[in-house]
Amino acid sequence: MHDPMTLAFDVRLGKVRLLEIWHVDPETDGSDDSCGWTYPHLTEDEGNYAHSLIYDKFDNVKNWFASSDDAEWQMRRLFRIYKARMRPWWKHPRWHIHHWEIKVVPVFKLKRRLFTRCAHCGQQFSWGYSPVTTRWNSPGPRWFKSEEAMYHHKCLAVSEREKHGITSN
Repeated sequence: MHDPMTLAFDVRLGKVRLLEIWHVDPETDGSDDSCGWTYPHLTEDEGNYAHSLIYDKFDNVKNWFASSDDAEWQMRRLFRIYKARMRPWWKHPRWHIHHWEIKVVPVFKLKRRLFTRCAHCGQQFSWGYSPVTTRWNSPGPRWFKSEEAMYHHKCLAVSEREKHGITSN
């Protein structure tokens, strides 16, 4: 399982990033790419056609691969790559505005700077510092509350060593 969020756009003023617009995949088919961001999904007819190319029309193509299943997988992959290249720009999932999550970057950085503390040493993070975490789905910085399980890079290493009882010599 991967992060279902993909950066669709970022709005900058010079070198300063003002907004980030993220596409959040709804994961309707149980995968992180149910919208087809990486490759468009094949319709049932397209999948059947790829199958027929391997088994009915070009039977000798199977001999190029280790197995028939591998040959069919490669044919389906070629179809998906072709569909991605031929897809009109407006059909790309980055334009699924109903899946967008907009983050105002300076506000996000301000909240992290003012309210988030390291879970090990209790110190603040400097402006723009990217802390590490031991959690996957944390909600991000909130007003007047510290994010949970956020660490400085060095503090996480120390914390993990202490947790496992490892002493440095």
